[in-house]
Amino acid sequence: MRLVKETVKLPVALTEELLNHAELVAQVFLQAMYTSIGEKLLEELAESDLTYSQMQALRYLHTHRRVTVGDLAEGLNISYPSATNMVHRLEKKGLIRRVANPRDRRQVGLTLTDAGREIILRVDQERRQRFATVLAQMDQAERYAFINGLSAFIRAGVESGTLKAMDVCLQCGLSADPNCPLVEMHAVEVCR
Repeated sequence: MRLVKETVKLPVALTEELLNHAELVAQVFLQAMYTSIGEKLLEELAESDLTYSQMQALRYLHTHRRVTVGDLAEGLNISYPSATNMVHRLEKKGLIRRVANPRDRRQVGLTLTDAGREIILRVDQERRQRFATVLAQMDQAERYAFINGLSAFIRAGVESGTLKAMDVCLQCGLSADPNCPLVEMHAVEVCR
């Protein structure tokens, strides 16, 4: 389903009051996402002491092929030593494994184990269900306004230079959605 891309002019100029209200609503939204749909969900579902950063690493491996430690570091925007430590911890938990390249034994790839894939699928399914429950409470116009508003905010942030596309990119890799505001602004090849 494609959303209508029409620019809506606010009847009120950007005032201090409007800015304060927008910041407040954004902070409450972020807190709601964190507490019930984000990191807290991970704490509820994961039997292990999996961190949000480790979950991001698992998700990156889930959406990308032929990933090395260097690729993971670049994709998550972390240092190579940090990525190496994260790989070691995830390997000890049985969530990923290292796989030697048969053509070049010096190059080692990373892949999810069945347990790692199961965690990704379980967390994504629960997050999606919780998100759907909230959206179902909104009428259709509110849902479109919500999606269009967030998309407009992302586009305006990138166009103004306040947001850097590569910093906010979800690194969807193979599953890049053409409806993503970043994909709409840039070629899908830009997505990591």
